This record gives sequence, C-alpha cells and structure tokens, in this order.
Amino acid sequence: MCISLCLCMCCCMVMRMKVYGVVNVKGGAGKTHAVVHLAREASHTRRVAVLDLDPTRQSVNWIELAGLGIPALAFDIKQSDLEAYVTQLRQEADFDVILIDTPANDRDAALETLMVSDIALVPVGVGTSDTGMLGTTERQIKRAQQMRPALKAFILINRARFAPARERDTVAEAEKTGFPVLNARIPLRGEYQAAAGKVPVGLHYGEVWKEINK
Repeated sequence: MCISLCLCMCCCMVMRMKVYGVVNVKGGAGKTHAVVHLAREASHTRRVAVLDLDPTRQSVNWIELAGLGIPALAFDIKQSDLEAYVTQLRQEADFDVILIDTPANDRDAALETLMVSDIALVPVGVGTSDTGMLGTTERQIKRAQQMRPALKAFILINRARFAPARERDTVAEAEKTGFPVLNARIPLRGEYQAAAGKVPVGLHYGEVWKEINK
C-alpha cells in the first residue's frame, strides 16, 4: 500500500510540470517579451525555468542582465533532442513551469516545441505584418494537435490599444485560426518597448498568465 501511494505521489509530481511554448514563425512578434514577463509572473508562485531555442539567446541574456534568478538555458535544437530533454525535466520534477522561447523563421523549431508543450501561446502584433505569417504558425499548431490532441493554443494580441481599427482587423484575422484570442492584451507602452534587460514591470502579463491557466 505504501509503495502504491509513493508511486501515485511520484506520478502527480511528474504530471504537475507544464510546458508553455511561445511560438510564431514571424520574427518581432513579441515572443521573447512574453517568455520573460510570464516567467517572472509565474516565478512568484511556481518553480520556473526557461529554454531559449533562439541562437541570439535573447531570453537568456535578458534574464541574466536583469538578475531575475530564473534558470535559463540556451538550447541548440539542431544539436540536442528537445523531446528527450523535456521528458527528463518532467521525470526529475524540479520545475513546475517550463517556458520555451522559439526563433523566427524556423518551422522545425516551432513544431518540435509544440510537440513537447501543453500550452502554445502565439503573440501577434497590431499594425504589423504578423498576421501575414499567422497561417504558417496555425498549420504547425494544428499539425501538432493531430498527434497531441490535448495541446491548447491561445493567441495574444500585442502592441494593442494604439490603433483601434487595426486592432479589430488583427483580431478578426487571428480568430480565423479557430484558436481562442485572449481577452488580456499587451498595450503599446514605453515600459514594454524599453523592457529588454530590465526587471519586467506591468500587470498585463499577469492577466495573460491567469487567463491561459483557467
């Protein structure tokens, strides 16, 4: 009975870790901002780590410069097995949350990330060409969902509230994917534009975190 109870407890610990893949094949959509801000938000109540698949190491550099104290690893997806590494993290149960930052223009990295994620978050900027590449990201997510039906995907509207008409157009395009568009929005504000390398501020990503974890 004791052995069975221990096994059940171990299984619960392994299953507790959730992986959040922040993906958009388009560059400049706000993936790194989302990863670092959400990592900071989650770290208040969870054990968090970040995997940075982008060769520029933007998430890792930001976290180190800001002194956030969040474990962050630059992961070379062309040299290492992401699925095996995430499986190992699940088994070790040292973290509750893993956030994965993905590079621009790399469909393979996006798909591999989606194949290990529990939740996919797609930042889409207002007033940019982000929606032009949204179809590519949509296809990658739906391809992953065919193999992993439990994968959830959400779209995050970024750089909002500065051009209402463009924002409505962006939301309309995002809704065509069939993925939920979050009510929480990230406004175009100076503290976000100049946030790189600094301790994240602002409450908007807290709203995002709550909404994707309902």
